[in-house]
Amino acid sequence: MKQHIILVTLLSLILIITPVHITTADETDFYKKVQKGLTNFEKVYKQINMHYVEEFDPYEFIRAGIDGMLNKLDPYTVFIEPEADINLKIITTGKYGGLGMEIGMRNKKVTVISPMDNSPAKRAGIRAGDIIEKINGILVSSLSTQKVSTLLRGPIGTDVELSISRNGYTGEISMKITRAEILIEDVNYSDFIENNIAYVRLTGFTDKAEEELINAINDLKDKHKIEGFILDLRGNSGGLLESAVEVSNVFLPQNTLVVSTKGYRDGDHEFKTTSNPILPDVPMVVLVDGGSASASEIVAGALQDIDRAIILGSETFGKGLVQKVYNIDNSINTKLKITTAKYYIPSGRCIQKYDYTKENGVFATKDSSISDDAPPHEFYTINKRKVFEKGGISPDVDIKDSDLSNLAFELYRQSVFFNFSVKYQQDNPNWSGEFKINDQILNEFFAYANDIEFSYEIEGEENLEKFIEIAEKNSIREDLIISAKILLDSLQNYKNNDIVNHREEIRNALLAELADKYFSNHKRIKYSLINDLQLNSALEVLNNKTEYKKILAIN
Repeated sequence: MKQHIILVTLLSLILIITPVHITTADETDFYKKVQKGLTNFEKVYKQINMHYVEEFDPYEFIRAGIDGMLNKLDPYTVFIEPEADINLKIITTGKYGGLGMEIGMRNKKVTVISPMDNSPAKRAGIRAGDIIEKINGILVSSLSTQKVSTLLRGPIGTDVELSISRNGYTGEISMKITRAEILIEDVNYSDFIENNIAYVRLTGFTDKAEEELINAINDLKDKHKIEGFILDLRGNSGGLLESAVEVSNVFLPQNTLVVSTKGYRDGDHEFKTTSNPILPDVPMVVLVDGGSASASEIVAGALQDIDRAIILGSETFGKGLVQKVYNIDNSINTKLKITTAKYYIPSGRCIQKYDYTKENGVFATKDSSISDDAPPHEFYTINKRKVFEKGGISPDVDIKDSDLSNLAFELYRQSVFFNFSVKYQQDNPNWSGEFKINDQILNEFFAYANDIEFSYEIEGEENLEKFIEIAEKNSIREDLIISAKILLDSLQNYKNNDIVNHREEIRNALLAELADKYFSNHKRIKYSLINDLQLNSALEVLNNKTEYKKILAIN
């Protein structure tokens, strides 16, 4: 009981109230509201503690109160405990102590998706498809992949004892692997695509993003003259603000405004480039999609507003909020990540899409610029092209990527591509001849899918089956039942034809999957780009100088 009362008393003592931007006349009302909230919180806690039917953990209970309070703000203001702090450091530095392997759930088991090149896992002989059974004697079958990742990570130089099972082997394989510093690449692929057009895929914005990008470009320059450049930011969820400015500086002149931030308490700040660019005028396309967020949107938005590059793909995510991390308790390593400002790109547009203030009584003011009901505000690029503020970055050339067929989606979801590729590589350790998926391999894949009794339902099929069951049970008109069964048969025929209709899509998916198993993730990316609709559209734009200038309004 005493511990509970002390915890509540501390709540009223630790709060430092520093109102800003309010007049003296308003301060009394401000403090009254704060005191009312704290008093109610304390009284609620005491009453629950004295009368609730079950015993509860006081820390977890108050922790839930913190989460409930923060949930009334934006999605990115969060309380960070030690485990989450490790993930935050990985995002910002791209480094951690571990074994270097991607894991995921496959067939409801924690499975190695791919060991990283030159990693402790790779050197120890870990393979894609290996199932992790135990870590340091701890069974992992009931653990989440996040918890398993936490167990695999640790101080550099320490050992991890793994027990794995592998297709084709009886029993478990035990091994001891020493953790090393693992570097997550921000640039995970770079090469020339065609006609001296260079391509770089940037997957993160850690503190080494600029260095990796510059190194990749310089390596490409050593091979050929770069006459066109494609920066791929698809699926890049962002990272450090400073890294976004540094990456932009690779393409923009010194002292160019990249982004500004505005916050009620944090004030206004501008971020400009600080050095001369290494690719100042090479024709350029930036690829974006709904997974491009935050720092990716700063880079894409700045390059669009300054008419430095054509933005191609689909509309970006729309995360335009700035976060800073503050220490809460150094003794237990807890922190608070707080949204302190919003991003504004050079034209003055705000990137934020989701209106977290909507129908939320916590906020005293609303931001009309991101309201769903407000018409989009017009802004202009350097070349006087009209752009709009409605959250996210709308591409100059709107090209949606090809949607997966139902068949391919289910083959991915049920890990059929992955499982077949693991088995095929084990049965055929060495690839001979030109790397491609011929009809023999494709037919082997279809035979494998048949052997494991792969099946799937398309949307509405289950409802139709249920209707037939109910109709027969309740003796509904026979002609309706017959019509429903005919429709169900038609759906089955439609699915049977999927293999023929989507043969090439499956061939392309297998090519990328097997490239990863036989060679590396680098090769996987290379082969997946062959039939990339958005990339091929970018190449068309760069190869058509007239169209390129027209889009950017270049005279």
